[in-house]
Amino acid sequence: MTHSYKLAILILLSCAALLSLCLVQAQLKPTTDVDWLDITAEGALLLLGLSWLVLVLSARPGGHVTQLLLIGLLGYSLGCYMDLLDEFFINDSLPSWFNLLEKLPTPIGLVTLTIGLWLWREEQTTINEQLRTREQFYRQHQLVDHLTQLCDARAMRHQLNQHLRRPHAIALIMIDLDNFNQINRQQGFTQGDQLLTNVAQMLASQLRSQDLVCRYAGDRFVVMLTHCSEAFATAMAQELVTAIAPLGCQASQAISYTSSQDAQPSKSAEQLIEQVNQNLERVKRAQQWPKAG
Repeated sequence: MTHSYKLAILILLSCAALLSLCLVQAQLKPTTDVDWLDITAEGALLLLGLSWLVLVLSARPGGHVTQLLLIGLLGYSLGCYMDLLDEFFINDSLPSWFNLLEKLPTPIGLVTLTIGLWLWREEQTTINEQLRTREQFYRQHQLVDHLTQLCDARAMRHQLNQHLRRPHAIALIMIDLDNFNQINRQQGFTQGDQLLTNVAQMLASQLRSQDLVCRYAGDRFVVMLTHCSEAFATAMAQELVTAIAPLGCQASQAISYTSSQDAQPSKSAEQLIEQVNQNLERVKRAQQWPKAG
């Protein structure tokens, strides 16, 4: 069951439970006391809150920020729903705790939503910085993967060759989605393409502005870190793999590191990429070895 289905069921069960409580214990307001203008306004707010939930689910990959946004919108929508029930039922006929519960979802939801929006803004700022610094290069050479909107392998080689001329440390991280073919077979290519897009967005949001991520081939990505230590690159590689797991796919990673003291002017970008590719293949074989035994 997908995350969106679980959320939909949670919303329906919550609404059904509240409505059942009101029908069992509360008294209906006389028709003359019902304010249809308030009902229309509060119903419209409820529909807006639910439509925002749908938009977030369709536009965002899974993760901590998405969870905050969903919890915030769910709290806001629940508060709107309870306000709508208040227009049909007499509050004094309901338990005292119901009145307290009615006041909590909206402020809690709005605070949580604000935190989520702030973190979303920080994510987007990081992505925008990366896009701005490379936008002219991409436009001139059209070295962009059309599905993920990341740079492609040609752009990575170009940027890597530029950095190899400078005396600073470079780390390459190659990431491979382990069960991507299975997802394509079971869920379809459309869902597979959406997963690649979500992974690309997540990777771009995790990096510093001077780093670069590309879709290398198929379900394989390459991240270039500059001005970093080997320990930082190792930690970053593990962090990226861990962040992919909530998106519904496991991943493997390998690293190739060149320090600022390694004077290798003859080494090309293609050689470094091939080195990290071989490292990843060894990792993949090591993972499969216990199964073969």
